[in-house]
Amino acid sequence: MELINTKDVARKNGLQCVTFHLGDEIYGIDMRYLQEIIRVPDVVKVPGTPSYIRGLANLRGTILAIVDCRLRLGLKGNEDTEASRVIVLTAGNKKLGYVVDQVVGVISIHEEEIEKGAGSETAADFVEGIAKIEKGKKLVMLLDAKKLLNFRDGETIKEEVEVSKNNIIDIVQESEKKNADATGEQLEMISFKIGEEEYGIEVGSVQEIVRFSGEVSEVPNTPPYILGVISLRNKVLPIVSLRRLFNMEECSFDERSRIVVTSISENGFTYAVGLKVDLVLEVLRIDKVAVTPVPPLLKTKDSEEISGICKLNEGSRLVYILDPKKLFSHRLRESADILRAQGGDEEMKVVDTKEEEEQLVTFLVDGIECAFSIEDVREIIRPTEIIAVPKAPDFVEGVINLRGTIVPVIDLRKKFGLKEKNRDDRNRIVIVEISGRHTGLVVDSVKEVVKIGHSQIEDTPEILMDEIDQRFIKGIAKFDETNRMIILLSVEEVLSGKEKKELMAIDEADN
Repeated sequence: MELINTKDVARKNGLQCVTFHLGDEIYGIDMRYLQEIIRVPDVVKVPGTPSYIRGLANLRGTILAIVDCRLRLGLKGNEDTEASRVIVLTAGNKKLGYVVDQVVGVISIHEEEIEKGAGSETAADFVEGIAKIEKGKKLVMLLDAKKLLNFRDGETIKEEVEVSKNNIIDIVQESEKKNADATGEQLEMISFKIGEEEYGIEVGSVQEIVRFSGEVSEVPNTPPYILGVISLRNKVLPIVSLRRLFNMEECSFDERSRIVVTSISENGFTYAVGLKVDLVLEVLRIDKVAVTPVPPLLKTKDSEEISGICKLNEGSRLVYILDPKKLFSHRLRESADILRAQGGDEEMKVVDTKEEEEQLVTFLVDGIECAFSIEDVREIIRPTEIIAVPKAPDFVEGVINLRGTIVPVIDLRKKFGLKEKNRDDRNRIVIVEISGRHTGLVVDSVKEVVKIGHSQIEDTPEILMDEIDQRFIKGIAKFDETNRMIILLSVEEVLSGKEKKELMAIDEADN
């Protein structure tokens, strides 16, 4: 199974696709765009979005928009089942999760099996071809991942793709467990090349695999096989060159180079180390009986990290199995303290020392937690008598008299197209200024005033910006510990330009 698929590999071995069911049809997506496969998470709904956008999920501290693949392709919706999964696609700075009925597996499709053209009329915009596999007995609708990720015409991928450990584990479990030998123990490995030799590390020891082409910062007084450190998601990761460790000539990073991030446990302490490799090959799943021990004559202090040899293709292909823990048993022992300090010390995190906090007033609208900056909120009052205004826009409930000032009132449920609800004693009217005019916004309830660091606020996912007519969402505030998310609203953008003019007309009529 291909893990990272370059153009050359694609031409040689065919197109590697993850396949899944939507109803009775089988669909496929190029593996290059797959980050991971997860269970369907709880989501926070976003007001004003199309029906196919289910909402936002907190994926290990990253805000992920979740899309119903059926509805996105114009197919009939369906309830989720135990088999339902979210396929997380990524490329460049774009990332989306698509809910599918069931993951089938990973297949290799050759060019001669693909016919250009679309499948069903509803999904035609996203289908770039149809693959006839198993001698034409099965059809696979090949979806255009770039279109699913909302790439526009002419837009290119500028950032590089990374493949996470979750991707590796889920694909192996979902697509190959049905084919595993039920009677024998299986060994799952990531295989890669160092020079002309092939090595493997068990999947359980691999945190993720990343591309890297930037600068590595050197660390003084370290052995030559420690290249230095890099910043990976706000943590400092030490990088070890396996070429230098194995007494081979070093080579520079190129488009095929990868960093295999592995977890090292030693004396009750766990830390991450990045191993620079020449080329990642594939995920291997083999019977443990196929692994032979290292011959006694080859066992030396310099080869302790090799725990076994796997013979494939009738012995013509050898894979040396590395044990990351044993890398520290001899040659790297002298550097263990350095690596622990660089990889595990919380003080080494890359943080913004100028972190600023913002105070937010949070409130609920149809179960959706939203917030305004406290600077935008003039006051919060209990509901009072609202006087209807003839010929007022649909989004205006009427006006109230606030200490002698006529204030128009907008029900946010109506404004966002949400289900209407009878008022109760928890409802509040949040008074804000829109284009210099006091305006009341009816919410279901006000929760609290919270302080949040700017680093906890993420930009609005691009798919929401593309689909929402009013750009009223400033960002998403996240709380990693509780998976809580708050939608930050822009007071000025809650109403469109046309709606603001209509609001002004009410004020002029009242005056």
